[in-house]
Amino acid sequence: MIFSYGDVSTDTTDSKAVVRWSPVFNFNTQLHFNFSKSVGIYTGLGLRNVGLITHLTTNFNNAGTIVQEEVTVKERSYSLGLPLALKLGNMEQNTYLAVGAEAELMFAYKRKIIQGDGKQKLDGWFNDNVNIFNPSAFAEMHFHGGAYVRFKYYLDDFLNYQGINLVDENLNQSYVADYGPDSPLFYVSIGIITSTKQLEQDVTKPTDKSAYFKQSKKERKNLDSASSY
Repeated sequence: MIFSYGDVSTDTTDSKAVVRWSPVFNFNTQLHFNFSKSVGIYTGLGLRNVGLITHLTTNFNNAGTIVQEEVTVKERSYSLGLPLALKLGNMEQNTYLAVGAEAELMFAYKRKIIQGDGKQKLDGWFNDNVNIFNPSAFAEMHFHGGAYVRFKYYLDDFLNYQGINLVDENLNQSYVADYGPDSPLFYVSIGIITSTKQLEQDVTKPTDKSAYFKQSKKERKNLDSASSY
């Protein structure tokens, strides 16, 4: 689950950033290399849903009357990420601190503008409204059992455009020319990493520990012969 926060700059319009919660769809696969009991690295591939939410208070011209209204702008992109992290801690207990960097490709952008009951939507593959390539730095604490907490900061702005056209439910328009020149983004995420080695061990473990299977081969043969009469 990702809790992201991005502050989109506007000088002439009141704006307020809101924490965005994205529980779906976020997946990681990781490949670990341990050099000793206390040092290792990992890489892998990640699919994430990242973005920001902004509340704007702006003026609409409604038949010659200026009306101030609040508009919510939600913007997100799915990304593919390739991380490289250094691990320091107890590799045998799988408890460690990891610091690293990640290259992310923002490939599926979507913007939703909400004003009252009205909505505007815009989406597209590899849309240039966001910086398609956006590197990041992160730090995470991984606990025994697989749970982790990660902090990530994107090194480039999330958005790649300036100016947004807003339309209210009465089709009145308001253009915010200074929306988006700066849009830093960071997040805190929590999750669980499951070891495939542990899963394989769980599958191959014998599950039937009844008295029958604890008997010797000769005792089981005699028992089977007696039960056939």
